[in-house]
Amino acid sequence: MLSFIFRIIGLLFIVHTNYASTHFLTISDIHYSSQNPSGEGYDTDDHLLQLAMNKFSQLTKKVDFVIHLGDMPTHGNYPASEKEIYEKRVFQSLYQANTTAKPLFYVVGNNDSLLGNYQPFSDNGYSPLNLAENWNGACAYCENLLINKDHMYDGGYYSSYVILDNHDILFIALNSIQFADFSAHQHKYPNQAEEASAQLSWLQGQLLHHQAKQLLIAMHMPPGKDYQGNPYWEETYLNRFVQILKRNQANYQQITLLTSHSHMDEIRKLNLDQVQTIYAFSTPSISRIHHNNSAIKLFTLDKSELLSNFTTYYTSSVERWEDEKYTAIHREGIFPECEGRHLAGCLNSLSPELICADIEKGNYYSVKTDRVKNSACRKIVQVN
Repeated sequence: MLSFIFRIIGLLFIVHTNYASTHFLTISDIHYSSQNPSGEGYDTDDHLLQLAMNKFSQLTKKVDFVIHLGDMPTHGNYPASEKEIYEKRVFQSLYQANTTAKPLFYVVGNNDSLLGNYQPFSDNGYSPLNLAENWNGACAYCENLLINKDHMYDGGYYSSYVILDNHDILFIALNSIQFADFSAHQHKYPNQAEEASAQLSWLQGQLLHHQAKQLLIAMHMPPGKDYQGNPYWEETYLNRFVQILKRNQANYQQITLLTSHSHMDEIRKLNLDQVQTIYAFSTPSISRIHHNNSAIKLFTLDKSELLSNFTTYYTSSVERWEDEKYTAIHREGIFPECEGRHLAGCLNSLSPELICADIEKGNYYSVKTDRVKNSACRKIVQVN
């Protein structure tokens, strides 16, 4: 009798595994320093970091894996020795707050290089990953998940699975700082053409030699334009990136881009051809320097690993983080007209104007605050 019960429990576990949704968490742009002032309009101080990690710890219990999308230290010009302290604290805080030991992946941000903002990821073998104690390079709790880490330590990009013994989701972490448009920028990236080309060639190889139901490509700086209409990426690299996705799209049921950098809750459309449109979803910042509310995102994939929805958890208070949230597809969410539909299908049915109208009407761009102008969507929504 007891063995029969165990067989039933095992069968139920298999059924649950085969039909359960997948959930993952994204957090970004913490921009921490112990010297930061506290409150509205500032980067993250000790108090906000603790609030964010408390919420992060709660939410990690609900998900299968976690992605940190970059920009750990505060803004500004200061010695690399200080930056090391701030980055080490963020790596440590994320690791300790992940109390259920979910696979945790790091994506490089433009402020993370110890050589300076918008600079190469490593210098003679030394990089932010040297500060990630208890991590396995750019990930933690990722044993037997990594696929290719040939350029993890020198370039900050790599590929991995996200769930043990499950190859339905392929995760690619890119270093999009190598693709940045520096034409009107005070920063210059040494050997950019060589390094960007090498990374795109690596990406082509990864996408060609793998297949998955869901391809998640994570990067800090999104393709497309900023809120002023200026390009984030150099056009040459953007065009080649699009061509790589076009060339390999048949290997993947769905392609989803995960971005950050702007500190806002953004959606971008990228057309591969007349048939396939993919979407880039930006994760808002923990930092409040741009007057947005601090936020963390939780994405849901259905049993076929298609992206079905996301929920943004945020705090409008600088003193505490309670239970404020909104969901993309919900009768009281961003796109109420799409209730019961999948996210990409919903967005495919809406014009860019309607997408932006829905985002603007609820101040979702700035994460539910009127401190920020919410009209940027129309400049950024269409990538190509």
